Amino acid sequence: MTGKNMNKLLQDIINKDVLEERMEKITIDFELANPLLCEMANVYTDDDLNISVQVNRNEGRNGSYFKLYNHKDYKKASKVARINFKSPEYIYHVSRDDKKDWALNSHERAKLLEILNMKIFHGETVWEMLILNFNLEGGLNFSKTKMNKMKKMIYPNHLPIDLPIPDYTKLRFSQSKSKNR
Repeated sequence: MTGKNMNKLLQDIINKDVLEERMEKITIDFELANPLLCEMANVYTDDDLNISVQVNRNEGRNGSYFKLYNHKDYKKASKVARINFKSPEYIYHVSRDDKKDWALNSHERAKLLEILNMKIFHGETVWEMLILNFNLEGGLNFSKTKMNKMKKMIYPNHLPIDLPIPDYTKLRFSQSKSKNR
C-alpha cells in the first residue's frame, strides 16, 4: 500500500468516525427535541395511581384507541383497557402479551376523565397529546394535526385535534366481545 493510499484510508476512517459521532449527536438531539416519538408513546404516567396511558397506531386493527395500563411500567402491567377515541367503548383484539382486558370501575372511569383533561406538555392536555401522538405514528406531524379540526377536516384519515373527549363514565363492556386482530 502506498503512502498516498494509506493517507486516504486513514482520512476515510477519521471521516467515518466523525460522521458516526455527528450522526449520534443528531440522533440524541432529535430524540431530546421529540421525546414523544417511539413505537408506543407513553403519554402519561401516574406514580401514585401506578398507571400509564399510552398510544400506538396499529394499522390493520379496527378503530382508533389509546391504552390504559394498570401499572406505570408497561412490561409489569397485567391488565390493559383499550379505549376508543370517538365513543365510550372498549376495543378488543387478541393480545400478544397476555395482558387481560381491564374493565374500569366507576372510580377509575372518573379518574381517567380527570387525567385526560390534565395539562402536561407545553399546555397540552393528556387527551391532546394522545391525539398528537396517534396522528404522528400515522405520519401526520404536530403542526398538521393542530390544523386538523372537526369543522375543517384537512386530514380525514387522522383524528382532529379538537375531538371532544367522550363521556368515559359510560364505558361498558359489550355482551359479545368480537376479537379484532
